[in-house]
Amino acid sequence: MKLTTQLVSFITLCVIAAITLVLVGGVFSFRELGMELQQKKVNSLAEVIGKQLEAPQGIEEMNRWLPTLLRAAHVVELEVRQGKRTLYLFRDVPAELDKPLLLPYRLTLPNHDGVSADFKLERPFKDAEYSLNAMSGISLGVFIAIFGLCYSIRWLRQQLRGAELLGVRAQLILDDKLSKLNHDSADEWPVAASQALDYLLAELADARKERSRFDNFIRSNAFVDKTTGIGNRLFFDNRLENAIIEASVMNGGILLIDLAGLEVLDSEQFDRISPELLQEASATIGAFVRKHSGALQARYAGQVFAVLLPNMSESEMVDGASQLLKSLQRLHWPPAANPETAVYLGAVCYQTQDSLLKVQEEAELALKSARLQGHNGWFLYEKQLDEESIGKGSVRWRALISRHIEQRSVAFYIQSIQQDRDHVVLQQELITYLHDEQGRMLQAGVFMPMAEKVGLLLPLDRLIAAQTLQLLGQRTEQSCPISLSINVQSLLDTEFQRWLFFTLFQLPRSTNERLVLQLSESQVTRHYEALKRPLRSLRMLGCLLAVDHAGQDVVSTQYIKEFEINFLKLHPSLVREIHARQVNQMAVRSLVGGCANTPTRVLAVGVESGNEWKMLRHLGVHAGQGPWFAAPESVEMTPVE
Repeated sequence: MKLTTQLVSFITLCVIAAITLVLVGGVFSFRELGMELQQKKVNSLAEVIGKQLEAPQGIEEMNRWLPTLLRAAHVVELEVRQGKRTLYLFRDVPAELDKPLLLPYRLTLPNHDGVSADFKLERPFKDAEYSLNAMSGISLGVFIAIFGLCYSIRWLRQQLRGAELLGVRAQLILDDKLSKLNHDSADEWPVAASQALDYLLAELADARKERSRFDNFIRSNAFVDKTTGIGNRLFFDNRLENAIIEASVMNGGILLIDLAGLEVLDSEQFDRISPELLQEASATIGAFVRKHSGALQARYAGQVFAVLLPNMSESEMVDGASQLLKSLQRLHWPPAANPETAVYLGAVCYQTQDSLLKVQEEAELALKSARLQGHNGWFLYEKQLDEESIGKGSVRWRALISRHIEQRSVAFYIQSIQQDRDHVVLQQELITYLHDEQGRMLQAGVFMPMAEKVGLLLPLDRLIAAQTLQLLGQRTEQSCPISLSINVQSLLDTEFQRWLFFTLFQLPRSTNERLVLQLSESQVTRHYEALKRPLRSLRMLGCLLAVDHAGQDVVSTQYIKEFEINFLKLHPSLVREIHARQVNQMAVRSLVGGCANTPTRVLAVGVESGNEWKMLRHLGVHAGQGPWFAAPESVEMTPVE
């Protein structure tokens, strides 16, 4: 209950209680005054009768004038007795009068031994009329009291409105809903308390920004090269190792780019020219990387850059290396450098059974071979990999994905997210597969980029979302939430938005609250402004929000608070062997710290051992997902009509 309401209720109750007590007390006092007046009247009558009895022939004379006097005094009965003998009797009882309601009085007459008089009178004020004039004084007093009460309450509410507004802001702060504040803090009272809140909130906002900057600084120093602003060797090794082991990637490749043209510069020229040339080369490589889904670049060492290209066949690596080499030869090389021998590229493909050390050695060997060849500029370490599944042309990919969409034959698996082994399942992530022509299972990491490339991402995402919602509807309300990965491009599509919001609006809120929509961190930061409205609408419908691949890139974590993210899923490259990698521990600690004082829970993805999970729990991770907890399980889906 609000402070003003409490005070108003208390004051109103006190005033009403006071008025009631005054009125009740007045009634009792008025009654006692009437009784005393009637008693005096009876005493006077008894005194007159006593004097009359002393006179000769007193009784005979009383018979003439006493009845009139008794009627004037509203005496109904009078009996004067001496012992058992009645000296005088008067009775004037109307038919409509109820005898039990008469008030009896017995008096002993003075100067007459043994003589008593018994009176019976009507109650005082029995015939009194409570007219408007008679009650005007009391009515006016009550009216003035009520008017004064209303005026006082109104004045009190105005005086305490500032305190109420201050309380509203304080409650919004406690509920972490300060963004819904609708009033001006200048209207709050006491002013000192309001200003103190403003000051503390400003300090808190600045501290959070500083914390976010500090977290970015920590991760930047751990994974970002200061000169070029891209990932460093440690960042690249983590991502490459994860790409090799990750089951969703069958083949892929890496390029090592050596800017050999910098070697011809003396120390003075090198210090002056190399930073600009390295940044120019980084921008050129970045333009090449953005053309390939899931690709990334890093500064491998000194003048050597590295590019990771998932889902890339050897033939595609040849084309990519040739294109990148031509772009880098057009850099603004110093006059002493020959553009044709200024850049060398070493390329190699990997597959899941390879190791990180083996791939790195092959890539470095390819780079050395390129330098030995001289003017050719690039060299591919050929391994004769099976390119059939990854090397499908766009036509074959379109035919494969279209067939699965038409037949609604996407395979679904679920993997549990738990706080420990054999503990309660907090939620389940939905994992999708497609079967190729040979019956092999392709994960989303393989076919989703190709679906986007051939223009089938929207219908595929819609099919997966529809079947997920159908699965949620078939489950009980007590079942755990299901996490569904959705592409930001689909979510920003107007038609897809309209369909998704209309479908969710038709479902019970309890069903929507068991749906966790999962977005990629890189896509969230890239489309930050455009996502504000759709994500706010999804939260209003009851859906939970999750961001996966967190920590993949060094970006601001401001989106966690802005979008009210429920779950932050760590990238598997941070989780793998974290108990032996202090830099990864520092990065995870900074991400967990960025979620402090928010309802966001940090989840680890790809946990493979108890040592990893023990360290993650020590760092503050809420729950985990991976082979160490539970393997994916197949889910039978009813076809969507």
